[in-house]
Amino acid sequence: MLTRPTVRASWFGCPAPYPREVYALARSYGVGIAAVRSSKRSFSYWVLVCSFASESQANQFRAACGDQFFGWSGTFFYMRRVGRRWRVSVPVLVPQVVFPVCRGRLRLGGFRVVTS
Repeated sequence: MLTRPTVRASWFGCPAPYPREVYALARSYGVGIAAVRSSKRSFSYWVLVCSFASESQANQFRAACGDQFFGWSGTFFYMRRVGRRWRVSVPVLVPQVVFPVCRGRLRLGGFRVVTS
């Protein structure tokens, strides 16, 4: 029997799982690559983008993820085709994010987001 992971709330009260919880589920559906990135459209401001080889794998993962983490399999996750792969973006909670401080003149594109 599968146990439902503890879903934490983002800083303004919306439920969102941790990336490791979503990745553990994605592995059972054959995820190729998974990466956390910031998102202006996500209620948690962060998404885990999971890449799958086929549309059916991506659809099955999307339904299972919605059911397990958000309580409804029809939950909308952004799914798109990129080349020969299908990507699904799932809102996640990233509790600690460190941004490097720029000393001197700001240069766009010269920094990376580091998560702990």
